[in-house]
Amino acid sequence: MRQYYKNAYAEYRIEAGILFLYYTTRCLSLQIATKVVQDRLRFQIDTPYPIYCDVREIIDSTKEARDYLLQEGSALTRAIAFRIDKGLTENMLKFYLLHREPHIASRYFYEKDPAIAFLKKYREPKQ
Repeated sequence: MRQYYKNAYAEYRIEAGILFLYYTTRCLSLQIATKVVQDRLRFQIDTPYPIYCDVREIIDSTKEARDYLLQEGSALTRAIAFRIDKGLTENMLKFYLLHREPHIASRYFYEKDPAIAFLKKYREPKQ
């Protein structure tokens, strides 16, 4: 299984039982959200992971993209920690967290280390 993948909108890496997803796009459209989720699912090869999702690059998103991520974006996700900056991404994430799948542990963080600590509880036991 490969440990790294990159497309035009995001970078994906698996390390110590956690999937790291870094968005590299400024605007999130339905087309981009669909591509990011489809590529993530292929990259995971049917294995669920806790996900560190860095959304600090995103400054705008369409309603269709947000709706798609709420409906389809949590597939094969054990837990998700969003890395954000204060301001716009914080406001977008608060909305997302209010409407997400309730059975998936989700939180947002301003720093990487607390996010990783949160996700470690959701790794496979062997990690």
